[in-house]
Amino acid sequence: MIVKNEEEMLPRCLDSLKGIDSIVIVDTGSEDKTVEIAKKYTDKIYHFKWCDSFCKARNYANSKATGDWIIVVDADEQLQNPISEVKTYLETFKGDLVNVNVVAEDGSSTNHFPRLFKRQPDIFWKGDIHNHLSRTTTDLSPFTIVYGHSPAHKRDPNRALRILTKVVKENPKSVRERYYLAREYWYRKQYKKCIAEVNRYLKVANWRPEIAEAYLMKARCLWGLHKGEKARVACMYAIMTNPDFKEALLLMSEMNYEPRKSKWLLYSKLADNEDVLFVRT
Repeated sequence: MIVKNEEEMLPRCLDSLKGIDSIVIVDTGSEDKTVEIAKKYTDKIYHFKWCDSFCKARNYANSKATGDWIIVVDADEQLQNPISEVKTYLETFKGDLVNVNVVAEDGSSTNHFPRLFKRQPDIFWKGDIHNHLSRTTTDLSPFTIVYGHSPAHKRDPNRALRILTKVVKENPKSVRERYYLAREYWYRKQYKKCIAEVNRYLKVANWRPEIAEAYLMKARCLWGLHKGEKARVACMYAIMTNPDFKEALLLMSEMNYEPRKSKWLLYSKLADNEDVLFVRT
């Protein structure tokens, strides 16, 4: 784990990991009782000077691990399965890494992410923010991690925007970071900036689940700017990229009058969200 100012969330997270062989916690500059709380659960506590890079902090944490397998859980998350079940599963699992279900606490979003992986040199973290592993997998475990929203985020609300802006400026060929930079503008309802960044992203994008998400985000921005026809065109691109994208089909229904409205709603009931990046309700 990497943590900072997580005194409110850390106990329930660590309680969900009872029975695990070893807990490695890297603190990146807490000013509250985070480290004091962590000491009640483990003596493997390390310190890393924060440098606006999640992958560097996570790779430092990886370097302190000693087990055969690593499970990554953030302070505002909880593992929903007993560690004994995880161990039993890994005894017969043939791969090097496996996805887990990562679900929002309010049930609004679900996605799959490789949080269980073997401790080996070719599996490491990449990306200063919205970090990801150097390898991917389609294997899905039966385990679930539920995430909340840490109060610590309020201490630095512009962290993601700051890091993404820096990365894109330093590397104009960035792809994934451009998508997430657009999303930061979407969160702030800066629709014109979001659309401009989505357009830049789409020129270099190559991963269809993320491309469909980007078109949907563009459609929502255009709809927010009262540009209905352009919003429907962008939404149609999202649907053409993935006809099983239920949320895009529902938005198309929302943006139309009858008789089209009912037809799009009918199509949405046939969609199963296969290959959708984020499944939201």
